[in-house]
Amino acid sequence: MRGILAHKLSEKGVSQRKVSLYLGVTQPMISKILKKPLNEYYDELEKIGLPRDLVDHYINILLETCISNNYDRFILTSFTALNQMALRALCYTRNYLINICASGELRDPEIEYYKSVLSRLLGIRGLDRVIPEVGSNLVYAPKQPVHLGDVIGLTGRIVKVQGGVTYYGEPVYGGSRHVARVLMLVSKYNPRIRFCFNIICNRQIKATVVKIDPRVVTTGPHLSEEEFWEKIEEAAKEQPVFICDQGGLGLEPNTYIFTEDFEQLEYYLKKIVSI
Repeated sequence: MRGILAHKLSEKGVSQRKVSLYLGVTQPMISKILKKPLNEYYDELEKIGLPRDLVDHYINILLETCISNNYDRFILTSFTALNQMALRALCYTRNYLINICASGELRDPEIEYYKSVLSRLLGIRGLDRVIPEVGSNLVYAPKQPVHLGDVIGLTGRIVKVQGGVTYYGEPVYGGSRHVARVLMLVSKYNPRIRFCFNIICNRQIKATVVKIDPRVVTTGPHLSEEEFWEKIEEAAKEQPVFICDQGGLGLEPNTYIFTEDFEQLEYYLKKIVSI
């Protein structure tokens, strides 16, 4: 992972001095690392059950955090990413150890808080009725986000299963791209917003959310993804509680819910699913 990060940061024009600082090695060592072809690092990880797409997912999160010059966030995110990858590699090579729980784990209090509210959210009875086919994501910004790396979200999705909902993936900074970007746009015009969650969008949902809070903006349908983001930003300027997006070309209709705290989000979702 260090080898891949060194190559990727170098490609983006980051100095070897800064790369050595973030990766915890000397500058001459960075030069040595860069002499080894990038694909060889990928090949070594693949041998222990870590495919390139998974590696690139975590690499992109770490790159964004590093480039934003947030060293403390980079260290915490690095630990989370490496911990998840190490566990996957361990389970790949030693299946009988899958239930081992490592002790002495460094924990980020914001990630732990996210896990606790995620557990409460999954416990809402009837939530499966409003989960879109593409799945949902819960995103949380401990402070007003500037980069996607400031927003905690699942690397996977919340999905419907028989008898309820479940999730796959892990909560990490930068774990979500789509829903986190929606949150960032709304937070840009309403800095108090900290949570966003997406559910289905149809006539019944639109009628329901208007009764809950009139601050509802409808967007779409869109002809392109670029148009989607333009319209979401226009809607964000109105400081909505709900954006009912009608989707479009390659986009499933979604309703985005924005709140200042989780209790507010929980209240809205319970009202929606009870109708």
